[in-house]
Amino acid sequence: MFVRRLSLIGGLLALGGLLALLPVFAQDSPPVLATNTPPAMLSLPPLATNTPGVLPPVASVPDAPFERYALRLWTEEELVETLLAQIRQLRPGDEERQLAVRLLQNELERRFPGAPRRFDQRGQMIGLMLAAPRGSVDMRLAVRPYIQMALNAARPPFDGIRSLDTSGFNITVTPVNVDGRASTQDAVLHIRYPAAGDALYDDYVVAQLTEQDIYQILPSAPSLPVAPLNDVVAINLERLGDANNDGADELSLSLDTGGINRELMIFGWRGGSIVNLVAPGERLLFGEIVDWPLQGDTLTARVYRVESAAWGCLGERDVTWQWQLNYFRVPEQLDGFTFQNRLACLLYQSEPLFEQPVSEAVSRIESLLQFAQPDDETSVQRANMVLAMLAALGGNLDSGVQRAQQLQAQAQPGTWLAAQTGAYLSAAAQPGATPVTICAALEQASPNGACSVEQVLTRLFAEQPLRRDEPIEAQLAALGINVLDKQTITAVGKRDRQAFRFDLAGDRWWAFAALQPDVYTAEKIGPLPGYEMQPTPLPSLAEPPTSALNALLLENNPAGTLNILDNTIRDNPGVPLASSARFLQALSYDLLADRSSARSAYFALWADDPASVWGQLAAAHLDKR
Repeated sequence: MFVRRLSLIGGLLALGGLLALLPVFAQDSPPVLATNTPPAMLSLPPLATNTPGVLPPVASVPDAPFERYALRLWTEEELVETLLAQIRQLRPGDEERQLAVRLLQNELERRFPGAPRRFDQRGQMIGLMLAAPRGSVDMRLAVRPYIQMALNAARPPFDGIRSLDTSGFNITVTPVNVDGRASTQDAVLHIRYPAAGDALYDDYVVAQLTEQDIYQILPSAPSLPVAPLNDVVAINLERLGDANNDGADELSLSLDTGGINRELMIFGWRGGSIVNLVAPGERLLFGEIVDWPLQGDTLTARVYRVESAAWGCLGERDVTWQWQLNYFRVPEQLDGFTFQNRLACLLYQSEPLFEQPVSEAVSRIESLLQFAQPDDETSVQRANMVLAMLAALGGNLDSGVQRAQQLQAQAQPGTWLAAQTGAYLSAAAQPGATPVTICAALEQASPNGACSVEQVLTRLFAEQPLRRDEPIEAQLAALGINVLDKQTITAVGKRDRQAFRFDLAGDRWWAFAALQPDVYTAEKIGPLPGYEMQPTPLPSLAEPPTSALNALLLENNPAGTLNILDNTIRDNPGVPLASSARFLQALSYDLLADRSSARSAYFALWADDPASVWGQLAAAHLDKR
């Protein structure tokens, strides 16, 4: 595909006259850029750094009574600088400050739509956002107006695929027709920074050259997604064209969150905005697209489901989405999931392997391994670890150790296989090692260990039941089972049972009843009274529910946020709100112009938690009289 690359230089001198026409840059004072601005001045300033050397400001505390403080009357400049200060302090993993930045961005857009309107300040903000930890800041409100500015400077024709660059951003222009009109020209812009390597900003938007000869990025509701941001690690253009036979083009994007499925979002022009055409409340998930005719209004997506995380077995089903009643909708009746015809699922269907006779389990695994494919490596590794464990259970520990050593030589450091082989060999080398102790070591070494203690105990107590003419504890000790507690269970109409609590990769309870002349009948039981798992303690603080954040950030509904927070307080009596929830509450009052409640809430938060990001933001919303 031929791509033409444009220079921004040719169109920059005309930008000064256009700035006054762009809504995002409308302001009372004259534009910062005059008509004779040299082209080089339109590049972003050097990117700001965000190094650990940037120290947070010293936390302030109220130094006067509540009556001396009033609610702050923000200027755009002050609120932008407050936001920039928070972005500068972002560090990897600092989720509190990430949320604070999101809330400040929302407040800035509400109070001063299109801010920052000064070109140098917008460049500073973009630089700081790009220097922040990857995926921690939503850059759309800062970058998209800048790209709109670049379009009006370069004035690329929307008559073919072409590419242009500006301050490290690469913009690929692809012509489309989203609104079906001939009087305007539309294009999808793929905006990326940097042009090569891992993207710090990857975005698709729809732009239009209007009848007034102005380039604008079309509004979208909700806003078109971007990556990386929060749990979205990558975004990809799946299809560009008419997806529903309506004569206009749609933009189909997939979002990758690192799971087994991605989400497909199909965007089209409706009611003066770019909107998601998947039915409200539905998510079009897919592991792969099975069928998507170019001329049609249906698509069939194959959806995956984890059936066994241990083996990596997936279930799958095909779902056909159809254009009906102005949305892509899923049928009311869906087929169930079926196992994939892969080694992982064949092995999973052979479970419970450790409850079967050793020879049968070994034969079953070895016969299945003959069908292994190159991409079945993890299943093959787990199957070989299970074979090593079965060798120990069958009385051939030396063979199991030899297999584990061979696997260890192949294992990469830090992997599941490295942890499992290390645990096996270490446990097998201990004096008095038994199959039970080796199994417990595997179960504890890593998630989805290659053994099940419960299955092993079930098999052992069935094949080698404890004898009634020997003490139970001595027989358990010979198996490598450490007894923590024992009690006698008495019940009307039943024989007494001896209950034991084992220390094997966690507490386990088993009871033994004298139901047969020579041996005990074993039964797995739950914890006895007084030994139950302690209930999850109530949280010391009530964090803001996701629904409360969404009500403000996605739905622009601060009243709804307050209602959700009130319900949180009611449902958690005696549990105070966390500082983040208290700031969200105060900000919602503020945005609803309930100045009295906002002022009280900000001051109380500042006084109670002045050292936190929330206490300092609360303080920033107050002015001393």
